[in-house]
Amino acid sequence: MNARTRLTLLLSATLAIVPLAACGSSGSGTAGQSQEQQTGMANPFVDCETAADAAQLAGFDVTFPESVPGYSNRAYQAVEGKMVQCIYSEGDAKVIIRKGVGDEDISGDYNEYASVETAVVRGIDVVEKGDGETIHVATWTLDGHTFAILADQGLEASVVEDLVVSLM
Repeated sequence: MNARTRLTLLLSATLAIVPLAACGSSGSGTAGQSQEQQTGMANPFVDCETAADAAQLAGFDVTFPESVPGYSNRAYQAVEGKMVQCIYSEGDAKVIIRKGVGDEDISGDYNEYASVETAVVRGIDVVEKGDGETIHVATWTLDGHTFAILADQGLEASVVEDLVVSLM
């Protein structure tokens, strides 16, 4: 192979690689990309047909509320041996209820909120985070398990309390 051919191949390879490098940039991602697409991390959750299937995969019992006011769809997921969640949705709005093993915060929500308060629900301390009017995250522990409620649109305090009681 002569020098001219090698130079042509080198230039062709470089031109082919440059657009690929741009795709792998470490920017914040584009609208519509999932967290997995943005971070490259695998989603540990497994979709399940029923709450019982999710509980079996997680390795512990769980009973989710039949409904959350304003949310008509439900889906179940689990992380084997660790966590189970129920996703209530209506359009793009979601409420996620999680139960996991241990006492760590499993909300996955690291935002700062204007309001962070502790409510006592039937003797259990529930940390509630929100905008001062609605609650976006509620977390608590009970009997060796940790719980989280996440509401992207926020929930009234009375709804959160009813959900917490339903999980006891």
